[in-house]
Amino acid sequence: MSGLRGEAGVFLGCEKMGAMAVFRERKEVRSFHKLRRTNSGRVLNLINLTDAVVQPASVGEKKSTIKPLFNNATLNYTILTKHNLRDHERDLFARSVHVATKIFIPFDARRLEIGGRSFFIEEYQFKEHLRELLHLDLTTGDKTVLHDIKVLESLSRSPTLDPFIVTECLRADGLRVEPAFFAESYGVAVKASADVFDVFKPLVQKALGKSASPEEMNRFVDQVWNVTASTTDNLFLEALQIPRSEWADVIFAWKALIYYDLISRGTHDRLERVLKVLHGTAPKLRVTSADFVHIEDLKRELARSLYKLHDGSTIFIRTALQRLVTAIIGESGAGAISDSLRSMARNISSVGMNVVLFDQVTSYFLYLYPKPTANFVDPEDFESELANLCEIVALRDSE
Repeated sequence: MSGLRGEAGVFLGCEKMGAMAVFRERKEVRSFHKLRRTNSGRVLNLINLTDAVVQPASVGEKKSTIKPLFNNATLNYTILTKHNLRDHERDLFARSVHVATKIFIPFDARRLEIGGRSFFIEEYQFKEHLRELLHLDLTTGDKTVLHDIKVLESLSRSPTLDPFIVTECLRADGLRVEPAFFAESYGVAVKASADVFDVFKPLVQKALGKSASPEEMNRFVDQVWNVTASTTDNLFLEALQIPRSEWADVIFAWKALIYYDLISRGTHDRLERVLKVLHGTAPKLRVTSADFVHIEDLKRELARSLYKLHDGSTIFIRTALQRLVTAIIGESGAGAISDSLRSMARNISSVGMNVVLFDQVTSYFLYLYPKPTANFVDPEDFESELANLCEIVALRDSE
């Protein structure tokens, strides 16, 4: 079956440092059980999340009323990842795709090390894979099947798989997931939502004007915050003359950009730390002069790429948000605000993936090399890791 991949005991994807993420194919071989507790901007592991809401309550405890993400039981025990596509994978897609959303279906959710099957939501045989592997057939008109397909398609549009971003992306598509579903990330997701709303609220209030009462103003802000694809009436967005078909996208993008701005603060210090480690780390002395030169070239390439990735993302986020703030506070008119919001919507996926990629590449590098070390690291391993990270960053840089 074209496009369907069997993965026996390995996971070809990118996880956060805590799961010992690795990127190069020969370095990406990891037992699946190490993914069991993984959730990050690139990985959504539904196994533990589903277990937490479906397992019987202990004696004396109330049974959880939180619903799993999907109606289909198999889908609730899958692992989803955002995957940077290589050239040889692009023929699986009918359109140009740079980052795709992979679904991994384990043979046994309790024994991830024995492997499973995987395919991409965006590939042209997506619905055939669902029908053959999960018995999900759109032609039946079954509402539970249509719901699950809609959730998958929404996740494919989500820039990253952070709990806050997933929750808000599903909300924009008219799908509800309780923040408490993300068990171990519940506190983080709730705080992120509160922090984003704190930035979002005063700008909306300013843009709406001062004619409304405080109660009306709060109601208007809540209506804007909760815009979905099915929303047909919204004073704020109507005043901006944004097409109704774009309402959910622009509000989601606004929230997401604020979120990425908040989590990106302080990343300059991490970049400086990585650069310091790169500069001060040298392989064992047995390396040949030619290999030493190559390693030094890779160090410089990785440093330049990370610097460009970091600055490109943070400058875009800062500029986009400042442009919107200026348009609102400076009372530039509905057109300027509308243009700023629609620009955010067009670019949010790329911004989100760049923010997460920087976080994961630097986290993994600092996991491997936490401090400068001269004449200690194995030259072959060091060269391989550097080449691997350069290749991954270059995949985003080439878009």
